Amino acid sequence: MLVEEAISNIPDEVIDYLVQQRRRERELTVEKEVLKERIKKVQDILKLLEGRDNGLPCMISGGNVYQQSTVQQVKDSLAANLSISMALFVKAHRKLLRLQQDLNQDYETVCDNVSRIGTTNLP
Repeated sequence: MLVEEAISNIPDEVIDYLVQQRRRERELTVEKEVLKERIKKVQDILKLLEGRDNGLPCMISGGNVYQQSTVQQVKDSLAANLSISMALFVKAHRKLLRLQQDLNQDYETVCDNVSRIGTTNLP
């Protein structure tokens, strides 16, 4: 009962902030997973192109658009895409780590305050 009373004393702004931070954490986790899948896909395509003559023509498509290119041009484009995706992945990962550290610290503070409030209300 004392814990319930202590928790009910936590301001709504604090609860809203923690909920908002958890939501942001989920968004960053999803963003990281999407980037991870994109990186894997590009790496797989680059593996398929390994050992092929760079001057060979190849057809690339996006949706219903087809374009004639060379293996070297495709490799260059994929390498640029991979580089950008990796930079975005690292950025999202750092944001997520920072957010998780902040959340852990915030939860620890809230729990300390709740336990302190709970012990001061003892008869």
